Amino acid sequence: MEPSPAEVVAAAAVLLVVVMLFWARRARRSTVRRVVALSARMGEEGLELEGRGGLERSLSRLERGVGVAMARVEDAQQAQDRMRLALSIVPEGVVVCDEQAEIVYRNGRAEQFLDPDEHDVLVQEAVVRLLKQAAEGAEGCETLELFGPPRRTVCIRAVPLETEWRGVGAVAVIEDVSEKRRLEAVRRDFVANISHELKTPVGALGLLAETLAGEEDPEVVNRLAWRIQSESQRVARIMDDLLDLSRIESEEAPTREPVPVHLVVAQAAERVRSAAEQRGIRIRIGEPPKTLAVLGDRRQLVSALYNLMENAVKYSDKGSTVEVGGRTDGHWIELRVRDHGIGIPSQDLERIFERFYRVDRGRSRDTGGTGLGLSIVRHVASNHGGEISVESREGEGSTFTLRLPTGPGALLSTGPVPNVEAAT
Repeated sequence: MEPSPAEVVAAAAVLLVVVMLFWARRARRSTVRRVVALSARMGEEGLELEGRGGLERSLSRLERGVGVAMARVEDAQQAQDRMRLALSIVPEGVVVCDEQAEIVYRNGRAEQFLDPDEHDVLVQEAVVRLLKQAAEGAEGCETLELFGPPRRTVCIRAVPLETEWRGVGAVAVIEDVSEKRRLEAVRRDFVANISHELKTPVGALGLLAETLAGEEDPEVVNRLAWRIQSESQRVARIMDDLLDLSRIESEEAPTREPVPVHLVVAQAAERVRSAAEQRGIRIRIGEPPKTLAVLGDRRQLVSALYNLMENAVKYSDKGSTVEVGGRTDGHWIELRVRDHGIGIPSQDLERIFERFYRVDRGRSRDTGGTGLGLSIVRHVASNHGGEISVESREGEGSTFTLRLPTGPGALLSTGPVPNVEAAT
């Protein structure tokens, strides 16, 4: 007996329900397995997956766990950003690579070294090579001399990054040690110059005193006494230079008051007059107008101009002329000291304003001094918001220009101040 259409429809409905229940049960089991897997990955234990509402409660717990995990991710991201910001202000370049020696991070300072620039090719090659060695477990260090310009000395050090079980990469630190090398050179110059400058007069004083002790001829006694006085003044001058430089360095913000430029020139010329007379050198001074003034410390300004004039006298040929002049545009005053002496080699022009640096150490035995004069000038110019520059040619002489901002009442003149000869 064939089933009626109604019976066929009922049977189909029952079969559909069975299939749906089967797939629902299967989907639930799949969901349970996924929940269990996620729970294991997130460290959730003791989830109740069976029973009425068990799965729902477990999903709620997982949602909270996901929230905690996301908060941890955000904290980790903030920590990473914080580390990046901290490394960005480190003065050294920092480069990090993974275990395959592939660069994964470099701070801003490292970018300056690793940019595709012809002067930094050696740095790039050294960093890549040292990082590869460090990623393999070998620490390395290398110093490079980059001739520029500007000339620089760069030190690169690479260190492996390792956990308890394996290496995870390496880090390289790039440091520009040019300033350290310069300061080291200054220190060596200081030791060499001060040792020589003090040893010579102190040794002479001892020998002169020993000779004087057994001398009875009045003429010889007078000559020896004059030599002792000269050597003692030489020692005193060294001490004065050291004290002046120390004082000027400490007075980064000197007392500001209007200082007439003509008084600065007059006092500096008076101080150098004796040295000029001894060498038979004439000093021609362009006397500035009395309305021309600079805002600053008179003692420092006189010291700076005196050192420029003394330097010119010291390195000029006997019987030659040193010219001192100035000009202003209403905003800046330029004081120029020109000599017609031996000049300065071009390779020494960048260093002559360093303390204790001497261009001609052989000649310095005759001229004396500590190499502090031009350093004093540079510090005075810096303290007053100005600058010092030099133009020089060997065998023809040098021109030093001290440029300072004007003070109240400055004369608005663009031409040079006329030169008048100063009696010496």
